Amino acid sequence: MSQVRDGIVRRGRTWSYVVRVTGPDTGRSRPKWVGGFATEAEAKAAPDNARVAARRGEYVDRNRVTVAEFLSSWLAGHALTVKPCTLAGYRFLVDSYVVPRIGSTRLQAVRASTLSSLYRQLLDGGGRGGRPLSSWTVEYTHAVLREAFNDAVHVDQLLPSNPAVRTKRPKSAVKEASAMWSAGGHHQERS
Repeated sequence: MSQVRDGIVRRGRTWSYVVRVTGPDTGRSRPKWVGGFATEAEAKAAPDNARVAARRGEYVDRNRVTVAEFLSSWLAGHALTVKPCTLAGYRFLVDSYVVPRIGSTRLQAVRASTLSSLYRQLLDGGGRGGRPLSSWTVEYTHAVLREAFNDAVHVDQLLPSNPAVRTKRPKSAVKEASAMWSAGGHHQERS
């Protein structure tokens, strides 16, 4: 291994840095290596943000949790706070539309563009037999993901920010869903 200089070290082709993090279970400070930076400059800039976040208790540890793993856990925890029929609707959307398309993606790799692409796929042919889904269903899927990713940020501290908040949704999905909500109507997806 290369020599550590200013908390930065080269490991193979990438650069890493070390930051002290207080463990939530022990309350004790421990060193945490964070790697995968393409350049030494990137590795030198990253610790400042990590140290500030660690002091605030907002440090997000890198992990390999997938979207499918997180959503499965989130749904299990959500079973305590929502009605069974609401949970069933969430589970249907997640299992039918989200997990088959982005379930194997690492949760921390999800970007707003990942979700925009998902919504476009669903509108273009996400239903049974490759039929398009309604804008309402796509908007409802977005609402569920926005809530789940919000919990990933604020409850589980797995994400630094919620990618669903910044997601650009197809215009027709936003328009149609707004009209449905403002009219006070209820809509059911036709199979």
